[in-house]
Amino acid sequence: MTKLIIANLMALGALAGFLLKLSWPPAGAVRVRNALLLDPSRDEDFLWTPDTMPVDFRREERPASADFVAVVAALDLNGLGDWDKALSLAGHLAERAGDKGPIQDNLAATYIGIRGGYGHCADFVKVFLALAHAAGLDARQWAFSFDGFGGHGHTFVEVFDRRRGKWLFLDPHNNFHALDAVSGEPLSALEFRDSLLGRGAAARLRPNGPGRAGFVEEEKALDYFRRGASEWYLWWGNAPFTYYAHPVVRAAGRISRALAHLAGNLVGVQPRIRIYPVEEGREAARRMFKLRRRLQASMLAALALSLLLLAQLKSWVAP
Repeated sequence: MTKLIIANLMALGALAGFLLKLSWPPAGAVRVRNALLLDPSRDEDFLWTPDTMPVDFRREERPASADFVAVVAALDLNGLGDWDKALSLAGHLAERAGDKGPIQDNLAATYIGIRGGYGHCADFVKVFLALAHAAGLDARQWAFSFDGFGGHGHTFVEVFDRRRGKWLFLDPHNNFHALDAVSGEPLSALEFRDSLLGRGAAARLRPNGPGRAGFVEEEKALDYFRRGASEWYLWWGNAPFTYYAHPVVRAAGRISRALAHLAGNLVGVQPRIRIYPVEEGREAARRMFKLRRRLQASMLAALALSLLLLAQLKSWVAP
């Protein structure tokens, strides 16, 4: 029996080592997380409006917290249309941006950190989603990567403008949005992507507000997005208040943000992701689904070995 227990422990250790290898460096851990959150996608998954929102999209239903309601009230957005409200919110976030480093904390602390000059793109986006909800706007989160859907990439948003009847692209962290160079109309994320690849009208970038520009040269911003064009994906939810209000996530967050993200996955409040299906990204997407299958098989094996180990230990210590 002792040999069987040792063999079981060695097998569990090998599985743990396999998962640790996949999760290092940190960009690999993001890839593992994304693989576990990955769902199959179709073209229509990216073309819906708030009125036709998929039933499984994790929409924010919880009221905005009082501090975020107060921020929106202080900005005095009354009388503005959806797009002008969105620009005001994004401009407010970029107003004191100083690129001092990431925050990776709860919503309230992240907002305070952004106003103090801290924050990376993910910090800006989650706070923007919270402010948008407080302002009565519909927003959704996009991202792209340069490394096979790992941690080297960027995230941004779209806001639905009811007057125009379409989603509009907005980058809160880099403080710009994209306009059709001829008509001057703001572009959606997918229209902007088509423009980057020469499949649509030329785009011009304009600041959301008076804060610092994430890219001093427009062409560098365009090239940055162009390099990630094959690996775009949509987060299948926009519910930051629900996420951070969950007691398990709150408790885990007191220890570390990484543990909070893991807890969010386990309790089901972390939104899923869907890869935008394009030919140039087909191979990277295929590898992600393969990784998902390997991770699922590894977790099932770990569960089976753990149950077997409990049974072995029970038998071993029984009189």
